[in-house]
Amino acid sequence: MSIATLETLREYIEKQRGDMLERNSFYDRLPAMKTPQDFGWCNSLYHLSKEFANLLKLRYEHFQDVPHEVFISHYEEEKDHAEMLRKWMLDNGLDDPENHMPTPETDAFISLQYRASVGFDQNFSLISINSVGEGTAFDFYYQVHRHLQKQTGFAATEYWAVHCEADEEHSNVFHLLSEMTPEDIEKARYYAEYTFTVVNEMIESWR
Repeated sequence: MSIATLETLREYIEKQRGDMLERNSFYDRLPAMKTPQDFGWCNSLYHLSKEFANLLKLRYEHFQDVPHEVFISHYEEEKDHAEMLRKWMLDNGLDDPENHMPTPETDAFISLQYRASVGFDQNFSLISINSVGEGTAFDFYYQVHRHLQKQTGFAATEYWAVHCEADEEHSNVFHLLSEMTPEDIEKARYYAEYTFTVVNEMIESWR
């Protein structure tokens, strides 16, 4: 796909999200996850959630002069989510995620998102963290929450439900992008593609 406009960039990102749902083996394994013990991969998700709040705070502090409130509101909405997940895990009889390390692939995605929070300009940060990162997060949480609703023996699924709404909102950022040249748009496509690659490998590692 030739990426020459913001609209074609948006279409590219939407297509890649759909492709990830089709090809990532996590979603093939998801139907067999019927007990809390099948959710040990949440250890990695917990560490991602904890670091995600930290990097969003760094981004807000780094971009103090942006003409919108998204950077601060995103941080405020995410800062308690790691503890929400931790409580859900403990309520379901899982071990404290603080006793475990994330997968290397999860650490790689965390590192990329830290870079995107302060090393990219604000447009590229919005593309990597929000449009791709939060877009794929919405797809992930939607699928897991829908699966959990069909299961019995789990504690309340509020944590998963909250993300279905919040992450969809956080991914909708194209209206916030400042003017971009064709060269900027092509660079944004590169960062989007790179982010897709790393997040796909991360979710694949959750077993």
